[in-house]
Amino acid sequence: MKKNYQIRPILLVAFLLLNLGLLSAVFNDYQPSARARGMSNAYVTLSDDANGVFYNPAGLAYAPMSASVGTAQLFGQKFSELKTGSFVYPLPKKYGTLGLGISSFDVNFEEEALLSEQQYTLAHGFRLMEDIHSSIQVGWSASFYSLGMDGYDEDTAFGINVGAVAELHQRTKFGFAVSNLNNPKMGEANRHNLPRKFSMGLSYIPYDQVITSIEMKKDFAEDTEFMGGVELRLFDPLYLRAGVHQNPATWSAGASFRLIGIVLDYSFTQHSVLDPTHYLNIGYNFGEK
Repeated sequence: MKKNYQIRPILLVAFLLLNLGLLSAVFNDYQPSARARGMSNAYVTLSDDANGVFYNPAGLAYAPMSASVGTAQLFGQKFSELKTGSFVYPLPKKYGTLGLGISSFDVNFEEEALLSEQQYTLAHGFRLMEDIHSSIQVGWSASFYSLGMDGYDEDTAFGINVGAVAELHQRTKFGFAVSNLNNPKMGEANRHNLPRKFSMGLSYIPYDQVITSIEMKKDFAEDTEFMGGVELRLFDPLYLRAGVHQNPATWSAGASFRLIGIVLDYSFTQHSVLDPTHYLNIGYNFGEK
């Protein structure tokens, strides 16, 4: 990056954000799905909707044609805003499903745009094998990253992500996903590694209306996270969710309301130290009646 040497309040704001954990790494895991957030992000085996673009592209193999938009102020901070949009389109059966996703994280201070992270993702998931009881799904995605900071030139990078999901007897799923497999970097003089993570999870349906999920996520640099969640279809069209997450310590809850193709997802995440995050998704499943 090239500095223009203008004195800006960004140093103060960046310091505050670092202490809040929002900039521990650029393009970190912001959890753009309210459904996933409601289950504390234990979602690597369940990413079968439009927001699966951001989690595990293999899950798109069974995703219906759908679209979703979402927004949140992370940890209740008014100067930060996360916005997402996604769309998936099923191709003829043997060709799988395509997905497009856009994510934007912005920090504004005194009407100035101090930080902007943009991510554009193209994803493809398909069924590698399928029979009456089981299936194997695989997928890949490519992400273009753009980082802008007040007083600095824009930086870009390109990341490759892969994933797979195996379903057994329509009740048990195993899955994994790897983000930024090619180890993308940003910056010129000071090269910054974008976060590379490996996620592995298991989900199980003990009853027709209940889904349970556990997941481990490993940062290639250092950190390991553990999370678990449950989703309950209380009655059509209402779904309830809850989950816990370790490192950082959080708990979450959420709900969905689905009617005539319209999907309204809400989640609440409480951090052990920081203010809570409220997240809202509005989506539409085409063809659903």
